[in-house]
Amino acid sequence: MNKYLLYTIAVIILAFVQRFLVSKLLILHVSPDILAIFIAFISMSTGQRTGTNFGFGAGLVAGVLSGDLGLSALLGTAQGFVAGFFHVPQESHATSVKKKRMFYAASATALIAGNLLQSLLSDPLSLPLYVRIPETVILGTLMSMMLTVLLYHFALKKLLKD
Repeated sequence: MNKYLLYTIAVIILAFVQRFLVSKLLILHVSPDILAIFIAFISMSTGQRTGTNFGFGAGLVAGVLSGDLGLSALLGTAQGFVAGFFHVPQESHATSVKKKRMFYAASATALIAGNLLQSLLSDPLSLPLYVRIPETVILGTLMSMMLTVLLYHFALKKLLKD
């Protein structure tokens, strides 16, 4: 089966999981973002252009489910773009340690970019920026990075091996 078809199916499933399960894990109105982690994985393994396209598609699916279509599509596109800077080509001779570091860097960058954009562009009347930015960027990135480490060790380690 084509890997892009598998990625598409995984994005749709993860969008539903994000919307109906993970979004309920709130700490100070912030939840982890598993779609950003998967977008970072796609960008790191396939490249910036493909990651940006999958980020846009994942954002559209997440936006349809959440009712915030434009912002979600923008966030997914930005996450795929910035994570693509950490692309490790298939034909490279990178070790699994380097691939793991690049995956963590891609995930952290995508999460920071997505959380920062979301805190700047969503509901400007709810909290002042000096409260909203640290809350979403720092707390959201830390929560998602803990999930990233777990996902890497239990699911993605075999996909990124030598």
